[in-house]
Amino acid sequence: MSSLEFRNLTVTFGRGEKTVVAVDAVSLVVPDRTVVGLVGESGSGKSTLARAAVGLVDARSGDILVDGQPATTGRRRRGGLQMVFQDPYSSLDPRMSIGASIAEALPSDVRRAERRGAVAELLEQVGLDPLLAPRMPSGLSGGQRQRIALARALAAEPAVLIADEITSALDVSVQGQVLNLLREVQRGLAMSVLFISHNLATVCYLSDIVAVMERGRIVEIGPTEQIVADPQHPYTRELLESAPRLGEKIDPEQLAVPD
Repeated sequence: MSSLEFRNLTVTFGRGEKTVVAVDAVSLVVPDRTVVGLVGESGSGKSTLARAAVGLVDARSGDILVDGQPATTGRRRRGGLQMVFQDPYSSLDPRMSIGASIAEALPSDVRRAERRGAVAELLEQVGLDPLLAPRMPSGLSGGQRQRIALARALAAEPAVLIADEITSALDVSVQGQVLNLLREVQRGLAMSVLFISHNLATVCYLSDIVAVMERGRIVEIGPTEQIVADPQHPYTRELLESAPRLGEKIDPEQLAVPD
């Protein structure tokens, strides 16, 4: 089993009268082998929720569980949660080669002699030539860097992968490629994924379940088909009305929706 659960999670910033509630008593489950899409406009709290999951921000109250255990124990120590960030230009260490960056994330029990082969396999898994391993990130495109960031996350053998706006910083021409790659990897590894985006069309394309977040709260959640066919909340209907036409294949031109 590989699942992620938020129980009544609240995250605040500031103190006293200046306190801002970024995440307000959110409960959300990412079931085993399922893609849950979290959608909302900029400032809705969705990225803060993700950052709380991987320990980048502290929760004021509530719980985060991985496979039923607190996220700070158990599988978390073996990379149970891994996150791919929005900006591919700042998520990789510019002083490390691609191969070294990926190898650093491999489990400690992978022997030194096996690491080069493991890095090559991970690069192939994300559609890159293993011969790129000695290269530095500065010589690569944004799309290539995001694939490397995904390979690095997969190297840790996570229970759950969190993908936070992973295409919004990319050129329109490569956004669809990265999304299709993520879908292929998720299906091939039968992973649990929390996919975060402001673009409802993108979320519906990838996700089994859609959760809609507005002003720090989940206002609607359900199977993707149900959300598309019969949205219950006015904010969900607003997002659907502004979304590109949904289809089986992604047209990269449809993904150029401003945040």
